[in-house]
Amino acid sequence: MNFIPGSVDFLSILPALILCGAGITFLLTQFLFHTNDHRIIRYSSGLFLVLALIFVIFTGFSNPGKGFYFNRQISLNSITVWLNVIYMITGILTVIASPRILKQHGIDFPEFYPLLLFAVAGMFFMTTGFDLILIFVGLELLSISLYVMIGMARKEISALEATMKYFLLGAFSAGFMLMGIAFLFGGSGSTHMDAALAPIAGTGPQSYYAKIGLGLFLVGVCFKIALAPFHAWTPDVYEGSLTTITGFMASGPKAAAMGLMLVLFQYIPIEKPEWSILIGIIAAFSMTLGNVFALKQENLKRVLAYSSISHAGYVVAGIVCGAKMEVIYYLILYSFMNIAGFSIIAYLENSKLIITFDSIKSLVKEKPYSAVGLLIVFFSLGGIPPLGGFWAKLFLFQKMAESDLLLNRILLIIGVINSAIAIYYYLRVTVSAFMTDEKGSLVTASPIEKSYGLSFASVVSILFILFFWIFIQPGNL
Repeated sequence: MNFIPGSVDFLSILPALILCGAGITFLLTQFLFHTNDHRIIRYSSGLFLVLALIFVIFTGFSNPGKGFYFNRQISLNSITVWLNVIYMITGILTVIASPRILKQHGIDFPEFYPLLLFAVAGMFFMTTGFDLILIFVGLELLSISLYVMIGMARKEISALEATMKYFLLGAFSAGFMLMGIAFLFGGSGSTHMDAALAPIAGTGPQSYYAKIGLGLFLVGVCFKIALAPFHAWTPDVYEGSLTTITGFMASGPKAAAMGLMLVLFQYIPIEKPEWSILIGIIAAFSMTLGNVFALKQENLKRVLAYSSISHAGYVVAGIVCGAKMEVIYYLILYSFMNIAGFSIIAYLENSKLIITFDSIKSLVKEKPYSAVGLLIVFFSLGGIPPLGGFWAKLFLFQKMAESDLLLNRILLIIGVINSAIAIYYYLRVTVSAFMTDEKGSLVTASPIEKSYGLSFASVVSILFILFFWIFIQPGNL
């Protein structure tokens, strides 16, 4: 067998090669740029992300197209291509939205943008990789980049605390994941996803090794998704990180972790339904816990953090019930909802304010566009028609309802009940911003500095939330 990679192999990972090459180049040449705003690196990073997005579409749908490459180390299919599109777009919007908040917090490190490129490349390998070792390398490339990006706000105690918490728990979960890969290899003699998971359907020592390995591997995946009971880091890290970085974490990396779960479930033998039951229980627990804890929150970043736990439960429940393109559709819209929500919050914070339900009272009188933007985002997260979040949930729940399996019916009922519960805290934005005579701190605060980057990211994302569902449905993907 010929193990020498050809041109089509390199074409299959061309987007990641572009991002890694650009990131390394910027790290080596950063001393040439002496301005604190690092405008050249920022613009160049955005251009390379756009170029990578073009090649994701070209290589995934045209040349070399869908299939296996690098001796089955890389897999291109409809799921992985659309996931890569999500990563590139969230990276582009983060580059556009970040300059003001970096400047306000005194972050003049040019490494921020190369690290963002490395993070997107890591997400690419997380879900495009077909080999467990390559998936783990992609996961660690993403994680290490995020640890440093969060910790760049050295003057913010909350950011340093978030970095340490995320780093320690992330390293702990990575250990579980790596041990799981070792057990899977011990049971199958292979780290290719299909071969490594195949012994689960059998009996004997190989089956036991594979089951232990899959269980440990899933611990790491559940941590990255922030499924209960592996969710404890999420609210503190989301609150402590700079808001645009939080928006990036809640969109791209979140989609990558749930995409990895989706890819993984394609190769778990259907003869073993206990795995579906186990993950289904975790999904149901996540939906409920995320929504119940969100009811008590006042800080909007913490509300969105607990909301992300519940949304992860919806998505994983859909994966358990056999949804594929419905999950991708949900992740596309969910990523835009997070980018929009955190961009608006970053704008309103103006570097020093903490955005709570009390602080946005009567916001519509002072900042009507921001108030309407928050309304659209929170209504969409709550699944209120005709916004994109409603259609994403509808298509996902329809897929779950197609099966007569008891597990699917239970998960569907729990999902619908939790969606109703969540409406309460999503509607609080409307009550605070539109339906009160009291004035919050944002109304009486000093004028907010303009940011064309945050405005652009918010407007583009909100337009997707409003109109994406009209032109594209899961069947079109």
